[in-house]
Amino acid sequence: MPTDGEPEWEKVVESDNRIRILLYTQQPFIAQGLATVFLAHADLQLAACQDTLAGTLDCLRSTRSDVLLVHLISGIRLADLREIRSADRCCQVVLWGEELGGEFAFQAMQLGVRGILPGNASIDDCLGALRNVHHGVLCFDRDLLENVLSQKRVALTPRQGQIVSLVAQGLKNKEIAFSLGITEGTVKVYLYKLFRKLGMNDRLDMALFGLKNLFSGQPELERLKASGQARDLAVGAMPAGSLLLVARKQPGAHVVH
Repeated sequence: MPTDGEPEWEKVVESDNRIRILLYTQQPFIAQGLATVFLAHADLQLAACQDTLAGTLDCLRSTRSDVLLVHLISGIRLADLREIRSADRCCQVVLWGEELGGEFAFQAMQLGVRGILPGNASIDDCLGALRNVHHGVLCFDRDLLENVLSQKRVALTPRQGQIVSLVAQGLKNKEIAFSLGITEGTVKVYLYKLFRKLGMNDRLDMALFGLKNLFSGQPELERLKASGQARDLAVGAMPAGSLLLVARKQPGAHVVH
């Protein structure tokens, strides 16, 4: 049972008419601030707040939420978004916070994210977006859409996407081969073709490219290294189906290390 000292968003509110918002953030100040704002709007309810991905997934599976608002400073990967969408297909997802690159934004849209809000969006704009997304409207910043639409893209197979992801996590060819159950020679062939396909020269370019396309929020590679998880993410890390990534042209030879 909630006590008098607990914030308002932790109290259970019975209402079938409100739009139930689930918030994923690691910033308690954001949660309490949003709950305070919602008190002035009868049609919105902060149904729950979670500070971990695991808690967010459990909440999606066990309770009804209409919209999931993800505060991007928490750090989010495309693989995390896929898990979120699988946990509750009926709950609409909105990303909010730091500026997203066109590459990650495009991937998020492909995975079913219905809105992406900049961190400096006004209160009215944020609340309006939550309402619109709940009613089936897509909410994306005009500049972000123009950035997404102006990018030149190249289709990667799921296996190629896995290779890019593992390179971004700092794995060497031998480690990639072990993670995917293929030979080191096969990894080198994949890398050679990827360098040509993406117009890149070296492994660092591919690692930076993968981080931009597959991760958002806090620097994910540093977080993974710090937690010891960098070598544990492998085959299950990539969304199913072909992956569309933004290729950038760069002259020079394609080096496979």
